[in-house]
Amino acid sequence: MAVVFAQLVTRGETHGVHALLVPVRDGSGRALPGVTIEDCGRKAGLNGVDNGRLVFDRVRVPREALLDRFGDVAPDGTYTSPSANESRRFFTMLGTLVRGRISVAGGAVAATEKALALAIRYGLTRRQFADPATGEEVVVLDYLVHQRKLLPALATAYALHVAQAGLVADMHDVQAAGADADEQAQRDLETRAAGIKAVATWHATTTIQTCREACGGAGYLAVNLLPQLKADTDVFTTFEGDNTVLLQLVAKTLLSDYGRRVARLDPLGRARFVADLVATAVAERTGLRAVLRRGDLRDRAYQRWLLAEREQHLLANAARRMRTALAPGADRFAVFNGAQDHLLVAARAHVDRLVSDAFAEAVERVADPEVRALLEQVRGLYALTVIEGDRAFFVEHGYLTAGRAKAVTRTVNALCGELRPHARTLVDGIGIPETWLACPLLAGEQTPAPDLAPVG
Repeated sequence: MAVVFAQLVTRGETHGVHALLVPVRDGSGRALPGVTIEDCGRKAGLNGVDNGRLVFDRVRVPREALLDRFGDVAPDGTYTSPSANESRRFFTMLGTLVRGRISVAGGAVAATEKALALAIRYGLTRRQFADPATGEEVVVLDYLVHQRKLLPALATAYALHVAQAGLVADMHDVQAAGADADEQAQRDLETRAAGIKAVATWHATTTIQTCREACGGAGYLAVNLLPQLKADTDVFTTFEGDNTVLLQLVAKTLLSDYGRRVARLDPLGRARFVADLVATAVAERTGLRAVLRRGDLRDRAYQRWLLAEREQHLLANAARRMRTALAPGADRFAVFNGAQDHLLVAARAHVDRLVSDAFAEAVERVADPEVRALLEQVRGLYALTVIEGDRAFFVEHGYLTAGRAKAVTRTVNALCGELRPHARTLVDGIGIPETWLACPLLAGEQTPAPDLAPVG
């Protein structure tokens, strides 16, 4: 049988998407009349999962086949639902599907962490090129370039791990409430799930490739697990929602919320809003912003300010660009199409800030002061990695001077060096079972893993 999502129409009236339980095979496994079942064929990876197509041609099911938690049909065709609001009913129905999107994000984070554990532990044993002072070959993770490959990616994996855990907890709360779930909480969950899924799966694709390269030729051998990780996770960026489309969904929600906030302002609030826009434009043109707000690059509050300012700046400008679509006679598609790149970076900035906030809150909850101090360094590396990755924005819009942008890179380099002695502790702290990492790549390890409780 299959759960089929389709438009429900009774008495000529459409009630939106509902779920029906539909038989697709008989007792011998043959397709039932009107049902066509096709396999998609062999894929690049993940071939333990069957992907196929179901086509229905005039297939009828009884009224009782409707899964009626959110809507029911009486024998005479009368439709009833616990929720009279069709939009709310639609989002409640979609809420049953958000588990898949959240699960994909979780799978991406787990695969990324496994790849990093393999590459970092290999980097602690593999030696390459002699130190002129001692004549001994150097462990490759002692090279800054190798640290830059792996440690910022590890910090991002930690951040996404924490954000993902919060997403799962919130999903439980929303779905446990059922039809009584708060509509805004449901929409927020959908938006966060879309954004984190996109960012986590893109990070997985990039990082697993980086880990493969960091292990040289050994990383290309199937026996060392990384090639299969690459093959099985590559599809994550496009299933349960193409990442580009998901970020457009995030941007659309952000713009709607932004418009509602502005519309609710009283006359004084609107005057202040306009004044802030003018002040922002002046600060950007004159470079005053970077002078007036010059914090310690390692300071959490300053890092948070930079990330929040980037988010709000991009969102406000996107809203102004999209406002032209509301003008009489405007070509709405052309306006939207011309602003797509802007919408995507605004959505990404929003997700980056959410993930950073989630990581900071998690660090504050850690009781052990030594563990908290170490995780604060990891959090700082994550935040500065995001800032470094968008240095052009911060310089172009006057948040950082060119000199300060260079200082961001120096600080990231310094943090990589400071975290290098703790690299093994950090990958072991994720808590991946040793049997999941067993492969020839790690056969050269001479020091057993420390006995640590997982902190991930």
